[in-house]
Amino acid sequence: MIIRLFCYIKENHGIQLAYEFLSNVNKLRMESDDHVDDAHLELHHVERAFVESILPKVKSPPQEILQKLEKEQELQKLSQESSMLVFKLGLSKLHCSLLMNGLVTDPIEEAFLNALNVETQRIQEQVYFRPIKSHIDVLAKFLSEAGIQHYNPRIISDDRPRFISLSTFIFGEASIMNEIDYLHAPETNDDLKPVTHLIAVDITSGNGLKLLHQVLNYLIEGSKDARVGLLFNANKSTDSFSLLFAKVFEITSSSYSHKKNVLEFLDQLCSLYQQNYFLTSAVEVDSAQAFVDKICELAEADGMPSKCYRSVLPEFSAEKVRRRLSKVENFLYQVLGSEYGFNVVFTNGKVTHPVDESSFLSADLYLLESIEFKLKTKHIVEIIEEVKWQDVDHDMLTSNLISDIIMALFSSIAVGERASESARFEILNDQHSAIILPNENSSIHIDAVLDPLSPTSQKVPGILRVLWKYVQPSMRIVLNPLSPLADLPLKNYYRYKVPSMDDFSGADSSVNDPKAFLLTCHCPRH
Repeated sequence: MIIRLFCYIKENHGIQLAYEFLSNVNKLRMESDDHVDDAHLELHHVERAFVESILPKVKSPPQEILQKLEKEQELQKLSQESSMLVFKLGLSKLHCSLLMNGLVTDPIEEAFLNALNVETQRIQEQVYFRPIKSHIDVLAKFLSEAGIQHYNPRIISDDRPRFISLSTFIFGEASIMNEIDYLHAPETNDDLKPVTHLIAVDITSGNGLKLLHQVLNYLIEGSKDARVGLLFNANKSTDSFSLLFAKVFEITSSSYSHKKNVLEFLDQLCSLYQQNYFLTSAVEVDSAQAFVDKICELAEADGMPSKCYRSVLPEFSAEKVRRRLSKVENFLYQVLGSEYGFNVVFTNGKVTHPVDESSFLSADLYLLESIEFKLKTKHIVEIIEEVKWQDVDHDMLTSNLISDIIMALFSSIAVGERASESARFEILNDQHSAIILPNENSSIHIDAVLDPLSPTSQKVPGILRVLWKYVQPSMRIVLNPLSPLADLPLKNYYRYKVPSMDDFSGADSSVNDPKAFLLTCHCPRH
């Protein structure tokens, strides 16, 4: 109701009066409960605030306008679209939040001022260095550089995520990983997929089926860089309908994943199972046969070969399906300490658990894909693409095998512990204030961050020079003044002069104190 009334006032009387209406709603809510912050909002507060807000602006009675708006379908549709947008963005659980140039901030005055100061400094720096010019849309620029389509603090958190190494499971002979047949977005089955989602789904729980729907929607929407492997698990008392459901997925993913409408068929199968056969006892053979008949009808409608399902499903081995479920249980127990009953997402070894199935959307899978590919896996893919596969049968080098290798490599690397004092230097700006000494053939890379004004940093370049001469690493020296100059954009204009060999003694191992020479560009005064 509030959204509808707000939209009406904004369209007919301007945005300022619309915000005054919201202020009146809050004032009436507070006054009704002795100015308590968490006072309950009731419908009569909204109606009274609306009447008081538009009364001086309209000729007809506000109550009549209110009654008409309650039945207005266009405004109702608009309010639903607004709520759905917030839900898809992942902001619905925040209830109230502030977006400062796309950056999610707590809706309190102190947080707003802090965000404003940070964004102002950020914009000033980019204006100074000219990435931002007068005709550029600042918001569009920031979102294109670092924007995400969906907000999920559990996924984008700076806390160290949990990873598991998948290499032992991928290359183990009896591993469940060798029995996975991956699902792909339409027309991408033969493409290399640098990101792999392994989805553990409890098919005996409603939350598991909700997650499965979102996974299929994610593929239907068209992910070009990721594939999905399904790991069904179930409790010990699994009925025949659940086993039959799992068998259909197994047949479809192994034999018909290349079919045009395979994802739509599986999504419809989920709906059929959830609505009619989920947690239903299948004592009579006729009831199971009815399920098979409906599966075949769905297959024919979606252009799938129904003859295979009709011949295999009535005589399928429930025991074989149980053994497959048991393998998944063992896998989950090894990596999570749980046998079954869990819905988990593994993205190149990154564990997302527990999954909030009520709000976990296909957009969250896109978010995981984006983070793991753009920030991490992309570099591994570039290295593997340059590998020359000598003495290897090229028929074996399928996109599926290379995708497995990428998944195994990344998950193994990610598991490695990073020292608490280590840092990531990818973000350092080396466009202006760095010495870059490349060596493509070196397996050692050195990043040195120096304050050129400190006595300690004056001594380090000599050591780096010796390392460069005898070890020949790939090296990058970034200048980072820590004096009050650090607050000035000018620090990115500093240049450093590499010491010559004359600074080193020819008679012994002594160093004649190489010096840092600082030069600045001529910058206009303001």
